Amino acid sequence: MQIKKIILPAFFLAFLWSCSSVTLLRTKEIQAVGDDVKKEVNVQMTQQIDSLRLILDSLMESNERLQRRLIADFGMVSGRFASDMDKIDARLEEALYRLDMVVNAARTPTKRVVIDKREEMATNAPPIAEQDPNMMGQESGMGVLVPKSDEETELEKLYATARLDFQRSEYKIAFEGFKQVYEQAGQTEMGENALYWIAFCLLETKQEDKGIQVLERILKQFPQGNKVCLSLFKLAQISETKTETQNQVQYLQRLTAQPQCRETNEAYRAIELLNELVGSDGKIRTQKVPPPPAAPPIH
Repeated sequence: MQIKKIILPAFFLAFLWSCSSVTLLRTKEIQAVGDDVKKEVNVQMTQQIDSLRLILDSLMESNERLQRRLIADFGMVSGRFASDMDKIDARLEEALYRLDMVVNAARTPTKRVVIDKREEMATNAPPIAEQDPNMMGQESGMGVLVPKSDEETELEKLYATARLDFQRSEYKIAFEGFKQVYEQAGQTEMGENALYWIAFCLLETKQEDKGIQVLERILKQFPQGNKVCLSLFKLAQISETKTETQNQVQYLQRLTAQPQCRETNEAYRAIELLNELVGSDGKIRTQKVPPPPAAPPIH
């Protein structure tokens, strides 16, 4: 009986010990499996993160290339638009110049020389007709209209050809044509116009400094000319692109002070720009202020 009492607890203890050993083994196995699973999951997550990072880097690089391309395309389109606008302005200037010539010709009265009919019949001389297309509108001492000289006609043809060359973007050829016109026309309206387009030929061929010198020359040589307003406004635009705000303000102020410019579009635009650039204290603002709302049209 005593032996049974000893054996049974010992057996029970041995059973418990074996069960605990099995439990520990199973626990260690489960922990090992869990560690393996964690390692595998970590590896997979690391691979996925690296893959996503590569995709994100690729997208960012692609987006950066696209942005640079858009900026380049916008710059090209803006340059073409500016060039087209300059050509349109050039054509408009040419049309206005031609219109002024037609208006001036129309304002000049055409006169006839009164001839006695009997004397006309006796000499069989043809009657003096109305003004010829080549008549200048000038009159001799006898009251007969004097036709244009061959030199003046050729000069007009040369000017028109240079204008066409400029419109076709043949700036170097146009420059030579305008130069010949200016050398022959001198201190005349056509000479001033030729000098103005010489400046634009230089600007279009990336000779900005020389173009500025020619525009300044117009202001000195033709202070009351018809290109003073346009020249001052163009000089202000060039100063703006060069971020020379002080020079820009000076050119705009000179434009608004010119009597012949007060009713021009350039003067109105200059006033708007000066309101943005100059404060009420007369000092140049470091930042532009938004322009005021446009006034309602005057009917």
